[in-house]
Order: sequence, then structure tokens, then C-alpha cells
Amino acid sequence: MVGVSSVVTAAAEGRTTSNGRIASALEHVARRHHATIVRTVADRSAPTARRTVLVTNAPGSVGTDWLRDGYTEFSRSVRTTVRPMAALDHHDPVGSYEVIGGAAAEHATAAALRTAGFTTSSATVPALDRLGVTGGTQGTSGLIGSLVLGCVTLCLAGTIGAPRRTAVRGLHGRSAGVIVCTELSEVRATVLVVLVGAPVVALLLWLHNGLASWTTFATAAAVFCAALLVPVVAATVLGALIAARQPIAAGLRGARPAGALVLLTQVARLPAVLLVVAAVFDLTSAIAVSRSGSDDRALRAAGDAVQLWVTPDPRPGSDSQDYWDRIGDFVGSALERHDALLTAAVEVGTGTGSGSVAALFVDEEYLRHQDLRAQNGERITATDDRITLWTPPGAELDRTAVTRAVSGWELRGASAAQRRHIGGGSLRSAGVYTYAGDSSAVSWLTDAVVVVVPDASAVFTADQLGAWLSTGDVVFTSESAADRAIEAAGLGDDFSAVVSVGQAAADRQRQAATIVDIGILAVISGLAAAVTLALISTAAQHRRHGRRLFAGIAAGHSSLRANGELMLVEGLLLGAGGIAVVNRWWQTRPDGSGAVSALDPAARAAGLGGITAAAVLVVLAAVAAAVAAVSTRTVVRSRGCGS
Repeated sequence: MVGVSSVVTAAAEGRTTSNGRIASALEHVARRHHATIVRTVADRSAPTARRTVLVTNAPGSVGTDWLRDGYTEFSRSVRTTVRPMAALDHHDPVGSYEVIGGAAAEHATAAALRTAGFTTSSATVPALDRLGVTGGTQGTSGLIGSLVLGCVTLCLAGTIGAPRRTAVRGLHGRSAGVIVCTELSEVRATVLVVLVGAPVVALLLWLHNGLASWTTFATAAAVFCAALLVPVVAATVLGALIAARQPIAAGLRGARPAGALVLLTQVARLPAVLLVVAAVFDLTSAIAVSRSGSDDRALRAAGDAVQLWVTPDPRPGSDSQDYWDRIGDFVGSALERHDALLTAAVEVGTGTGSGSVAALFVDEEYLRHQDLRAQNGERITATDDRITLWTPPGAELDRTAVTRAVSGWELRGASAAQRRHIGGGSLRSAGVYTYAGDSSAVSWLTDAVVVVVPDASAVFTADQLGAWLSTGDVVFTSESAADRAIEAAGLGDDFSAVVSVGQAAADRQRQAATIVDIGILAVISGLAAAVTLALISTAAQHRRHGRRLFAGIAAGHSSLRANGELMLVEGLLLGAGGIAVVNRWWQTRPDGSGAVSALDPAARAAGLGGITAAAVLVVLAAVAAAVAAVSTRTVVRSRGCGS
């Protein structure tokens, strides 16, 4: 929210008071300090298009205006519903609270949340964030780096690379300061663009959103563009000063750029290529995370299920085995009453080499909520105590080896008879929902082995069940079931929050959509910068060595041989880019050792990211070769006509 002065984050470390009391305390803080406190919640049905903001209603505050007039949307693609803070009773109170007010309001908000049983952390929002400037730059360092790198190189090439123009100005008696001011007079083009573009942008904003928040947009655009122009202006001044210090006679003899400039334009291409590689990997991983569990199917599959957050660190005895056994017994009782279900996704060895496969351990209650069918179309159920193992359709797995690997560790608590007689078969279709709790775990597994354990509370140890509860692999069927189980066990102080799986997926989808957009812009800008630098470097190379190039072509040498230096640079760039691709893929791929989880959607997309990045490098090399060929023909034609 634009205008927020600070953010207070609340985390539950023990028993907290009711949401209604929390809302009342926040309303009291807002009235006392004439502030507005905001809690933003994504809409589960349309997380990227709709959101709800809970605001306090202090008289004369921004929150009161929003409650009366609604929130002024900047984009028509988003709809914000404003509700009073009292509606917090229907939402999870754990999370961030944005404060529009002074430092006193921030401290009072944190104190009110601590009184309610939360631990808090506060952060003051920088001035630029309040204007809406830097809030959109998170994760865009590659994008900004590509643009600035290309612009700075272009400015240097346009000043140092034009010695004749600077020499003529020096011949007319102009000082270095005047030459610099003359070069900076190109800013007039920027002023012209602003004068012509401002009315056009205003018209488009009026058509788009009725000029909503236009002052914020104008301020942010002015500040951001001014900051981006600083390195461009600095490069222009530096290049003009260097060019002005060159001897006038040397500049008048020819328009050959200096060798250092030619080297600079070639060296600048290396970071551009590396930025493109990084941007491609970031985009593929962002798309993988966005698609893994943020679609409508995942929101429907989540249903009313909730996860419990276990935060044992500050409690005495939480590092003891007894503590986790008590948590595990609580989970086992909930599974027996069918208040909870098991959905534990792990990575297991296949028994052949270092190969591994994803395995999802489920129980009877999971099968009631999710429709899994065997190859013959029959729905899979758990009718007896027999453990069954189901392989994905078309999978080339050694079923005996996988069964041995699963029963050797995960099913170590099962009886000998259960481990000897594991049945099952093949699944009819791929796609198993995992109730993933965060973006580092895939929500849908398309190549997983499904292990059905009818009596999970008896097969798995208390230590296993407690660990799976803390990682979100045991979920409760509803919030009421979770509250009922916690109250019956008397363990309210051992859980920090009850979180809706569907709501968490909706929040992830809202964030993932923004990250994907940033990734697309980063790739586009990186490609534009890389191609532009290829043009600049080729032009500088041919301007400096045009006579030698013409002589080589006239002597019957091929274009490839005549451009040997450029081809060498292309080879080095391709090699450096290839090393970067292999290194990034090697670091992010799941290698079966468990260091990188095969259940992480970003890791599962590492192979696709490597292939895509390698293809982009080949395309860039081909474009650079085409640019060199076209420039060579131009040089030969112009110098041939002159001869």
C-alpha cells in the first residue's frame, strides 16, 4: 500500500488472545494515534485479481476514507475489497500489519500485538517506498543491470568513439567544459519525449483507471527515471572529457575509436551474457513455482484443510525427545479420529545407483479427500491393514528395488508381515496433490510413487509423525477439527498458527505472478542489452580496423577469416556463457543426494532452464555473427566505392 510508513510483523510463539480482541486493540491504537493499520489478505478464488484489506476506522484517517469510498485502484486488473478490522475474526492474524502513521503508531501497534501474545518485528519503510518507487524493484537487479550496462556502453561509444567530432569542436576553440555541455545537450531529446509523452500517458491513464493515483505515479516515475539517468549522464561526461583530452590532429586524421574503447565494448558483453543466463534460469524457476501449485485445481483440491505451525525453539524442553514424542502422539490420535490426514512427500532411492524418485505417503483419510484410481479405473481405497505401493503410469521403475528402499527406512515401524507383502500396482493418471505448504515444495507430483498406509498412526513412529506435522505433511481436515484436537490434547502453547492450505496457495499465486512478470522483463531487457552491445562492439571494431578488413576481403579471404578477432570473442563469450549455464544447472539440479530436494519446483525446472539458457546463448551468437556479416558487407561496399 502506497503511503505506508512502517510494517509490523506478528508471529505467534504461544497461546494468543482471540482475533476479536486483537482487532479491538488495533482500533484503539489507530484512534489514539490518528493512524491507519492495514492487513492485506488474498482472495482464494482469484488471488491475482482480488484482495481484501482489513483497515482500522479512526475518524479522519485514510482507513475511514477507504471504508466510506472504497480503495482507489491503480490497475483495473485488481479489485480491492475494504473491510473493517473487526473482520480479522475470519482470517489468520499471523503476518504483516502495515501502519500509515508516525513512529508512535508503529510502537503502539507492536505493543498491542505483543500484549495479545505475539512476538513482533518492526521495519520502517524507506521514503522512496512510501512514494511507490522502489517497491516494484524487488528482484529486478538483473533487469536494471542490463539496461544500465547497455546505456552506459552506448554513451561511451558515442563520445570516446567519435574523436573527429570532438576534434572539430576543439579546433573551433571550445573548451572541455563547453564540449561536455554540448554533449549533454542531447538531453533536449529526453525533454522533448517528456513533453510529448506526458499528455499521452495521462490520456492512457485516464482511459485505464480514470487517473487514479496519478500523483503517486508521476512522482514515482520522476524519481525513478532521474535515478536511472545518473549513470548515463556520468558516462557521457566521462566520455566527453576523455575525448576532449585527445590531440586534435589525431582526431582529425580519422574517426577511428581508441583501442581501449573497442576492448571496453567487447568486455561489456560478458556481464550482459551472464545476466541473460541468470534471467533465463530465474524465469524458468518462477514459472515452475507459479504452475506447481497456484492454479485453480490446487485451490479446489486444498478444500478446508489447514496446517499447524510448530514453533518449539523458545519453550523449555522443546529439544528433548519427549517433547517430540508428545507431538507425535497428538498427531497419531488425530489420524485415528480422522481429524487429520497424512500427505508426506519424500525423496527415496530407487535402489539402482544414485537414482531417486519422489514418494508420497498417504493414509485412508487422504484417499477420502483425493480421487486416486488404479490402472483399471477403480478408485484406490484402504480396506484392510495391507500397505500398497502405486507407481505412476508408464514409469520405468524397478518396483522391487523401490519397495525395498521404501520399506527399509520410511516404513521401518511397520510389522514384518506388512513389509513383506506390499501390494499395489500402477496408477491410471499422473498428478497427485501434496498439500504443499510453501513454494519450495511442489503441490502436484506427476512422477511420484504413492504409498498407501492404512493405519499410519501405528506404522510410523511418534518421531516421524511429529516431524511431518512440523513440515506440513500432516494436515487437519478443517480449522474446527484442528482446534478441537489441540484443545483436547492441551497443547495450545505448542502451535504458533493454524493456516489454511488454500489461503497459503492463493497468497503464493499472487506473489508468483509478480515474480514471473519481473522475470519476463528481465529476459527481454537482457536480450536487448546483449544485442545492442553486439552492435556497438562490432561497429567499433570495424571502424578501427576497417582498412585491414577491406584489404583482407579484397585479398580473397572469407568473411569468417577476416573477422577472426570478432569470432574469437564470440567463441569466448559462448564458452563463458556455457560454463555459467552448466554451473547454475549443477547447483540447482536435484542430484539424488538430498542436498537439493527433488520436490522443489525450481529444482525440477533446472534442466529446462539449462536447455533454454543454452538455446538463448546460441541465438545470441548467431545474431552477433549476422551483425558482423552485415557490417562487413557495409564496410567493403563503402571502402570499395571510395577506392
